[in-house]
Amino acid sequence: MNIAEQETMISCGRRDCSDMHSWGPGIRTCYIVHYIIRGKGIFVRGNKYFRISAGESFLIRPFETVTYYPDESDPWEYTWIAFLGGKYLDVLKKINFSNEKCIIGFIPAEKIMPFYTLINEIPFGTCENTACGIALAILGKYADSFGNAEKSYGNIYFDYTVQLIKNNFHKPDFDLSVICKMLCISRATLHRSFITACGTSPGVYITQYRLERAKEFLKRGSSVKNTAASCGFLDPLYFSKSFKASFGMPPSEYKRTSCNKINNR
Repeated sequence: MNIAEQETMISCGRRDCSDMHSWGPGIRTCYIVHYIIRGKGIFVRGNKYFRISAGESFLIRPFETVTYYPDESDPWEYTWIAFLGGKYLDVLKKINFSNEKCIIGFIPAEKIMPFYTLINEIPFGTCENTACGIALAILGKYADSFGNAEKSYGNIYFDYTVQLIKNNFHKPDFDLSVICKMLCISRATLHRSFITACGTSPGVYITQYRLERAKEFLKRGSSVKNTAASCGFLDPLYFSKSFKASFGMPPSEYKRTSCNKINNR
């Protein structure tokens, strides 16, 4: 799998460079977006030098030779997220980060720092879905300021939410509030992204996905009660009513019909 296909949150952090900490020349093996909290510094990419100040950001791409260091009179403090391709790369393409442009303009700290602060508070190696969602929200804030936000990452939220649903549909407490918390977005934003992408609400989408997966369990001979529990339904009766409303027959009948078809092959 190449870098463009992978989707991984690598690391995040914050660094006060009043000790004149610098990095490079060297290469990174992932994408890294730095946001300058205060002060100034220099970013060197190849043979090009960029002077960067508080509120601005710079992007490091995999396998590019870079150096960065603080200004002697006003050393910077920065925070960063590091990641590999996937949905993140899709958003990067919609922002002003291009192959030629690695610096992006001023964004007020109050608009983006709450997200950087939040992701830095997550213990490393835990809550990977939450970290990925916050990283996506950070890139979304850049898209807000420098890209076509609705077009650029509305569908990205949809795609990522669908992946979250596939990974968590079996959990009864997995709902819209959990998704919004993971992605650091409002219910209105989540709803809009689903209506735009597939014409249905996220709540309906989750229920329908659970019911479609339930059909697979029933075909394999799982009991109605176990199927309900395996697909995130706490109440088997509610599951049965929802199943019948969607497919025109109760799950017990669907199981019997499906099993008979398999046995008669």
